[in-house]
Amino acid sequence: MNARMNRILMIVAASIMTIALLAGVVNARNTNSALVIKPKLENVRDYAAAVTDHNYAIDGGVLFVGGPQGWALVTTPDDIIVGAVAIDQHNPETLYVGAANTLAIYRSNDNGDNWLRVPLTNDYIGGVTDIAVDSDQRLVYVGTDTAGLFRLRDVGSSMVLGGHFQLDEPVIEVAADSSGTGMVFARTRSDLYRAESYGLNWAPVENLGSAPTAVAIANTEPATVYVGTSDLGLVKSTDGLAWTAANAGLGYLPGSRLEVDALAIDPQQPEVLYVATSYLFGTSELHQSPVGVAMSTDGAQNWTTLYTDYKVAVVNLLPVAGETGAVYALTNVSRTPQPLGAAPAAPASLADVQVASSNTTVPWTATIAWIVAVLAALALSYAFWNDLRRRRPTAARPLVNGAARHS
Repeated sequence: MNARMNRILMIVAASIMTIALLAGVVNARNTNSALVIKPKLENVRDYAAAVTDHNYAIDGGVLFVGGPQGWALVTTPDDIIVGAVAIDQHNPETLYVGAANTLAIYRSNDNGDNWLRVPLTNDYIGGVTDIAVDSDQRLVYVGTDTAGLFRLRDVGSSMVLGGHFQLDEPVIEVAADSSGTGMVFARTRSDLYRAESYGLNWAPVENLGSAPTAVAIANTEPATVYVGTSDLGLVKSTDGLAWTAANAGLGYLPGSRLEVDALAIDPQQPEVLYVATSYLFGTSELHQSPVGVAMSTDGAQNWTTLYTDYKVAVVNLLPVAGETGAVYALTNVSRTPQPLGAAPAAPASLADVQVASSNTTVPWTATIAWIVAVLAALALSYAFWNDLRRRRPTAARPLVNGAARHS
């Protein structure tokens, strides 16, 4: 009976140890996948500021996750060059990337561990330029360089293509509201387009008075769309039909030509905006005179100077979500993010990042898994030793009765 119980104990202990070890391996794998492998970005092509705690950036066609403390590689399908990235604001673990070398997007519901490929069309050759997500309606809008705009519905298990709008120019930017209004805008180099019927139709915006240079939508109440222009500064609207100037503090004067070079909204603080501007001069030949970067904390009612540079124009702004006054800039001479305002400088080297990361706490699930594994191993060793002890051969007994008489 004891031997049988020992065998059962051995089987149970072995099973527990196997499960615990597997859990430890999984946790170790997840921990290793988050190891910082890049102290700073060098060639940023797109950026999605954190809705909660994950910033995503495309650096040289590769996707990274991280922030000022360093960046970790996010594995994407081997055959794509990543050209665009967007986060679902209502489900931050869901992200979308667009391929720069093919007309397809990819969706991940687990922060990039697994990907679903969604082809857009076989009728064109090109790539994805930008992605915007209407989280409230679970609609995804995709801009391309050759095939115009696509509208898809995320139905969970898959994505359904349900709208296509062909354009003569590459789509540069797409912006969508996630508060329920269905407000969506897309711009090319020459024109701004407004979505109607949740993207089933598109109409050109003809009353801006200037060519669009940037577009962004804040999930405020009501939702507000901001559009940068080539010579009228910044304008905004709550319905996409009537526009008002939002230049107080930007230095725009009647007769001047104030261009918005970049525009960004803090996703965690939608009243906080950043804008980069320049003055334009000349008629037949335009000359650009950079001004710098300004910040607003009240929905573009007022602006204050954050950074001044009269030589280099800022072309993209990457906000540190939730930290007012912290933003990184890309310029027309470098796509390496430059810290502005309260944004911290990037670590000088990977060694500095690793030292800073050495205090990282081991996930509690991994700790428990290894403790259970050790206890199970001890129990298994005891059961095995006890079984061997009971199986040890005993001394030979003397022959009696029949055996003796037979001799």
